[in-house]
Amino acid sequence: MPKEVKQRDGSTVVSSAQKYFLYAEELRQKTKYKESVENYLYSIMMDRENYTSYFGLALAYKNLKNYNKAIKTLEKAINLNPFDSEIQKETALCYIIKGEFDKGIKYLRNSVRLEPDNIEVQMQLALVHEMIEEEEFALMIYQKIIEQNPDYLRAYIQKATLYMHLEDYYNSAKIFKEVLKRDAKYYRALLALAICYEKLNNLSAAKRYYRKYLNICKDCTNYKEVIFRIHELSKKTKVNNSNLKLII
Repeated sequence: MPKEVKQRDGSTVVSSAQKYFLYAEELRQKTKYKESVENYLYSIMMDRENYTSYFGLALAYKNLKNYNKAIKTLEKAINLNPFDSEIQKETALCYIIKGEFDKGIKYLRNSVRLEPDNIEVQMQLALVHEMIEEEEFALMIYQKIIEQNPDYLRAYIQKATLYMHLEDYYNSAKIFKEVLKRDAKYYRALLALAICYEKLNNLSAAKRYYRKYLNICKDCTNYKEVIFRIHELSKKTKVNNSNLKLII
């Protein structure tokens, strides 16, 4: 933090650098990013060792969509304090926005190392692996989060959804069932299970979960579409049963 200035009577006042920093923070919170940049720069000019001023300045640049300046400033903050996971995370996000995913992953991993219990950063890392189609890495991270935080539903949901994207409906259904064990009224899991069972050609189970979905989500915007799916599956079931009787 910036140094305090000691008065002759022994009392202290906040240094000019700190005053500029605090005013810059206030401006940034009010979304006055251009004005905050000027005050952060004044603060840094008076105290070049205060990494929080660099961090605030970088966030202002980020909000102004000047990602190159944000990254340059964040890296200065990292040089002053390499052990702050939040700075590492923000650097990663700027690189990801620019589409430089390898660098983004590098800084996200640094952030996870510094703060291993931060689930949100781990989730962000998994999502980036998904974005660049490194699904196996994403699945590994989701599984690790689930093992360490068995009540964190978002990891289950994201992993199950990724399995659906990969057309692995069996594993997707297994995980969505785990979601329902923890939250029986999570209607999106019911709909996802219905879709998985339909893809797996388990039509009776698909109809059952479509109906459960409608029972909980009575005002859903896709009500007619789901009714239509149930109707279509019922027709298929009748045809299958009829063919079965003919075979017998």
